[in-house]
Amino acid sequence: MAKPPPEPSVQLHLNQGSFSQTGSQATLTGTVTPSAAVTVDEHPAAVHGTDWHGTAQHLHVGENTIVVSASLTGHQSAEDSITVTRHHTQAELEAIAQANKEREARERAKREQAERVEREHKEVEERTERKHQEVENATLSQQNALKSAEQYLETSAFSEAGLIEQLSSEAGSKYPHADAVWAVEHLEVNWNEQAVKAARQYLSTSSFSCQGLIEQLSSEAGSKFTVAQAEYAANKVGLC
Repeated sequence: MAKPPPEPSVQLHLNQGSFSQTGSQATLTGTVTPSAAVTVDEHPAAVHGTDWHGTAQHLHVGENTIVVSASLTGHQSAEDSITVTRHHTQAELEAIAQANKEREARERAKREQAERVEREHKEVEERTERKHQEVENATLSQQNALKSAEQYLETSAFSEAGLIEQLSSEAGSKYPHADAVWAVEHLEVNWNEQAVKAARQYLSTSSFSCQGLIEQLSSEAGSKFTVAQAEYAANKVGLC
């Protein structure tokens, strides 16, 4: 029994070879055996007689291998491929340049922030060490004034000026004024927090308006906080 003749092959031809472009889509054209079905990367292409055209989509930047296949009943399928190299468009290049610029700016800001924090931390350490050395080298009167200042702050709220007066006045601890100033300068204290503490002490025994509390905290007859510290405290306790 004679073998049947082999199936003829589909004749598939691409009009172009490998090429380069900037777009994300590439249109391919060619010829094919009449009535054959053609796909471009598995997507159907349009066939008109012997001519076909199809579109390869979503090309990435760099080399893209595009496979074109043709099939026809009673024929051996055919396949061919080309390489389309996609380059960035001008708009993409500008967007990349802008993104790089913004990234570099963020990295620079982050680096500068880290350097600033490190510098501030170092300054705090140096200041603390300097104060520690100054305390060790201080006179006995200065050291005692510092201890007294710390003891006062454990039981009550003071402004900087108020604590100096408490340490140096005849009604207070009677330290030399210079020693009282030295002691207060060598405290580790947040005067805003002291103002808030004083404000709460006042409100626990009396009623005040916003402005009245600020004046009580900042006046010479009151606690001698700065106006800024008094305003901070009045806002912090919710009175203003």
